[in-house]
Amino acid sequence: MTVILSQQEIDQLLSEMIPGFEISDFESSYFENNRSSYFESIEDFEEYLTKRKFTSSGHYGNFNNDVSICRFFDSAQNENLLEDIKRKNEEQGYGNIKIPNTDITLINYSFCQTCKTIFSFKEVVEYYKNPKSDPGFESREHQYREDTRVYCNNCGAYFLPSLIISDGTPKNEVQFLCRVQTIYEVEKYFLQRNITVLTRNKHNIVRKGARKAIKNDVYIKNLGEKPTLVTNMIQYTPFNLIMNLLDGTNVEKGDLLFDEWKPLASSGNI
Repeated sequence: MTVILSQQEIDQLLSEMIPGFEISDFESSYFENNRSSYFESIEDFEEYLTKRKFTSSGHYGNFNNDVSICRFFDSAQNENLLEDIKRKNEEQGYGNIKIPNTDITLINYSFCQTCKTIFSFKEVVEYYKNPKSDPGFESREHQYREDTRVYCNNCGAYFLPSLIISDGTPKNEVQFLCRVQTIYEVEKYFLQRNITVLTRNKHNIVRKGARKAIKNDVYIKNLGEKPTLVTNMIQYTPFNLIMNLLDGTNVEKGDLLFDEWKPLASSGNI
């Protein structure tokens, strides 16, 4: 006969077997109730992304100056701009991310609002790795996490890029975040609920030789009220691991966050 232990019972066993092992009641509740969600099937997820009316509660990021936001549904010549960005992504072999078993593609909508220079997915990501230094941030580390702006070298303006959700026709948009910002905001969201995930949980750190990775212990269904974080988590997850993330098996399968390995000496911010 197969005996199935609850997460609480597993936690108890681990605490007896491993000295110092601790898990909060909040975390136990989170793992045990991970099936509560906004979507229970791939069809539900498609509807969540394309038909749900996303309400903006402001932008992610922390900076002093006013900055324009790329909004597809408010832009003149938006279709032309999006096609130019898609074409540039295809030429460089990055971006235009397809979600398996759906008709949905995620496309960065990133262009300078002042001079209309378009930015490919690769160009936006490369900028976030080495942003224009801003003394308004306490350190470079803080800027990596909290400066969600992109700087245009052509005219000196800043803008916030967006991420288009399209099933052949643009249906929705959320703010574009880089990998570091996505991780930071997801961790912050759960910390507000007294839950430690990703890099905040030391048990997620995996080492192999001189490299390290982080286990993805996030049940994405529990991020349902944060479509920006859901969409950005999806866009950085490799194609072959997206379905695990959507059906919640990423945790039990031990999937690595974005399937990324980094040198042990890395701060993890890039």
